Amino acid sequence: SVWSNHDSQVWSIDIDGDDNYAVIDMDQDDNSSTIIQDGNDNDAWILGTGNDNVYKIEQTGNQMYAKLITFADDSDIWVTQEGSGNHNTYVYNANGADNNSTRIIQKGSGNKDADVFWYADDGDLNLTQQGNGSHTSNIKFYTNDYNVNVIQKGSTNQSYSVTFNCSSNCNKTISITQ
Repeated sequence: SVWSNHDSQVWSIDIDGDDNYAVIDMDQDDNSSTIIQDGNDNDAWILGTGNDNVYKIEQTGNQMYAKLITFADDSDIWVTQEGSGNHNTYVYNANGADNNSTRIIQKGSGNKDADVFWYADDGDLNLTQQGNGSHTSNIKFYTNDYNVNVIQKGSTNQSYSVTFNCSSNCNKTISITQ
């Protein structure tokens, strides 16, 4: 299903499989939204408002879940989910959290869970969860200008939760490898 209320919206939904659910609901202008599902029992949601955004969810496999809720301008969020595990992604880009870039890759047979909350501008997040282990990340941003890379790989279970709340003169480039 697609709902849109403004100008210059571009959207695409491509589904190959059974019992899949895909929703795009975008307001404002000049947004591009894409959902691609190849498998069964997948859910993909792109919901939001704002101008000049690019959103994409790709699901290859069964029982994947991704939900993007965004109220920002000039942001891009891409989610890729592949494999045989239950993969879940939730991204919330709060009102006024502009110019953020989020790239999430979930691959493998282990369960993957990623929650991302943006409450600030001008950030970059690359999060990769790969392998046969169960991997969990929950990341929040409260101030501007973060560049964060998280890699969770392998067959062992890994979990990471962090809140970035820099008050002044902080090093805002963070890399985490598990």
